[in-house]
Amino acid sequence: MGKNWAAFLPAYALCIITVFSACSSTNNEESNINSVPTTESEKEEASPEPEPAAVEESEPQEMNEEEPMAGHDEKYEVAFRFPNEWVPADGLGEGILQPLGDSALPEGFSEEEYLVAGEAVSYVPEGPVASDGFWTVTENSAAAYKTRMILRHPPAEQFSGVVVVEWFNVTAGVDNSIDWSYLSEEIGRSGHAYVGVSAQYVGVMGRDTGRIPQGLIDTRGLPVRDPDRYGDLIHPGDAYSFDIFSQATVAGLAILASPEYGLPATSVVAAGQSQSAGFLTAYVNAVHPLVDIFDGFLIHGRGDGAPNPSVDDSLENVLIRTDVNVPVLIYETETDLTVLQYVNARQDDAGNIRTWEVAGAAHADTYSITYPRGFPRQASIGAALGCDGLINDGPQHETLQAALHHFVAWVQNGVIPPAALRIEVSMGEEPVIVRDEMGIAIGGVRTPPVEAPLRILIGDPGSSEGFCFLFGQTFDIDLGTLQGMYSSLATYIEALTAAADESVANGWLLPEDAEIMVEEETRRAEKAGLE
Repeated sequence: MGKNWAAFLPAYALCIITVFSACSSTNNEESNINSVPTTESEKEEASPEPEPAAVEESEPQEMNEEEPMAGHDEKYEVAFRFPNEWVPADGLGEGILQPLGDSALPEGFSEEEYLVAGEAVSYVPEGPVASDGFWTVTENSAAAYKTRMILRHPPAEQFSGVVVVEWFNVTAGVDNSIDWSYLSEEIGRSGHAYVGVSAQYVGVMGRDTGRIPQGLIDTRGLPVRDPDRYGDLIHPGDAYSFDIFSQATVAGLAILASPEYGLPATSVVAAGQSQSAGFLTAYVNAVHPLVDIFDGFLIHGRGDGAPNPSVDDSLENVLIRTDVNVPVLIYETETDLTVLQYVNARQDDAGNIRTWEVAGAAHADTYSITYPRGFPRQASIGAALGCDGLINDGPQHETLQAALHHFVAWVQNGVIPPAALRIEVSMGEEPVIVRDEMGIAIGGVRTPPVEAPLRILIGDPGSSEGFCFLFGQTFDIDLGTLQGMYSSLATYIEALTAAADESVANGWLLPEDAEIMVEEETRRAEKAGLE
């Protein structure tokens, strides 16, 4: 476990009032922690970089403590900035403009939105930026920003002490809380708190990607969509997104730890999917060694690339630096390995790095579309995006929840997540997943829909329309073939249950998710005609 946030933040609540001048110069009697000034894209989807509103006059001041603080178990150096201000957005405009993937709040959870403002720095490499991830950067220019973050949290008596901070994905041209949509059930039942951050330019200012059918998503940007709530938001460009993410995180932790909330964190982990995972890869390699805010990183569905810390180009075949001092769990689907070519950035399980590659899963799937809207998974939903055929209906949700569960145990207690074989990949002109005679991937994390199949789930693209290339495919197995595989419904249920038990024993499914999966697959078998 890293910093003792529970001890650090309340103790320094008065020192976060003025970031850009010494804490001792602040009038503490007038302070209010809630309202006064306070101390992958996919490779072709690069965010626009506007001219920053540069700040020449004053250099942001770091909190830099050489001695251990009260309540800390070990000495460490703090070197991060606080925003100038964070204010609740309650009562402004039309209410929270929810990101995509806004799954319903778990029972008992509350949600608030805060507007966060300050001056962020950009980073530039001090030397070569090599694929091994051993990057050294220095601070460059400073620029003003104002963004938003969303807090979702349980009652204080149910709080686990863990805060999951998601870097919102912006590939669709708006904020997308993909990890919340996949993980909200596990976050809820474990009592974690959640902070979602609009870290990138597109998440604040918007952009039409041209990949989403017209009218399906409003990509005009937060200030345009609700000027009464978001009209003064500004973003200087993605080169500043790393520091914006850091600053929003420490603000979120301070808010949660305040007496109003009573949720002091003991572990803080970052999560991000797809292009956000690429940015987090760069953050781990370049920024984390400087700021040391997070106790772990869940890197979800990254390709082989990551942005240069200055965000002036995208680098290929980038590894996570092997000297990283906190746990890093990399979660990959079939699509990530081949279409996004993560196979070129694979690295062995060692030190603080572990990887799960999940057979039968695609980069995006039916769950990410239907569940946030309260509907069951249905592979035909891809038609709404213009996709041909059935998109992937695989086990990403359930296996990712298990990954988070084990990842948190690793961060909190040093228990390393269960190991998993890698998916077999043939490296030719293009990487190709090796499959059995039915077309099922060989190797990787295995689940009941893969081990006792009623349909074939793959991550290979069935269509190139829009974002369809990320959604994989599902192929139904006809009843005659199913009857040849399973002599009766009872025989199928026996095979299904055995597969579920094995997945749980291997740590790849949590018991509660395995139970739900068995129920769903049994209903699917009955509907298919097995008797």
